[in-house]
Amino acid sequence: MMQTDVLSSHLSAAGSYYVGRTRLKGFVISPKASTAATFEIRNGSSTAAVLYTMDIASLGTPNTTSVLIPGEGILASTGLYLTLSAGSVTGITVFYG
Repeated sequence: MMQTDVLSSHLSAAGSYYVGRTRLKGFVISPKASTAATFEIRNGSSTAAVLYTMDIASLGTPNTTSVLIPGEGILASTGLYLTLSAGSVTGITVFYG
């Protein structure tokens, strides 16, 4: 099995994390106080297939959440792109490689 370096990228609004074939390994979400949100990580663009979706509850004192993807991660054949279909977040950092 070939090992690759794990890299990270941070966004606080919709946009591209990485362009090119990679695997999503995990992410850290920092929600905004009293703001519900739904985000998707897509395969390379704002209209591409959804690789992962998560709803974030509205909390007065929000908690940072870490998610580790098991195994080799989720394959993104053309890149990683963040979209927010509802609400907003302070930031989301992804780990990929």
